[in-house]
Amino acid sequence: MKRKRKKCRSNQVKLFVYGTLKRGFSNHNFLEEATFLDNAITLKSYLLISPKKEYPYLLEQKGKKVEGELYCIKYKDLKKIDRLEESGSYYLRKKIKVKDSQGFIHLAFCYFLKKPLRWNRKGEKSFKRILI
Repeated sequence: MKRKRKKCRSNQVKLFVYGTLKRGFSNHNFLEEATFLDNAITLKSYLLISPKKEYPYLLEQKGKKVEGELYCIKYKDLKKIDRLEESGSYYLRKKIKVKDSQGFIHLAFCYFLKKPLRWNRKGEKSFKRILI
């Protein structure tokens, strides 16, 4: 059977999520009108951070390939998620390449931390690293 690449409608874009927007997590309701395409993994390696009592975020630093979910989402709903993620001030929305479970490559939006990391007095990063 021939595999078929999953596409979004003309009024939609692809969004890759890795944290609280995933199914079963606290902010998934923001994707209630989105179409789930597939599980996916980033092509590049990124650093995935999960600070204590805060939301996870990605850094464009060497880490591991990140697993997440790929969705088609309407532009109006993407703007709602931009507000949730404080896009432009806390997170930045960028396009990255991800691979779905069938091996197809997709260009999708994803949120990255905007501000640089802070260091504590001992020179250790003041967060818990979770590399997935």
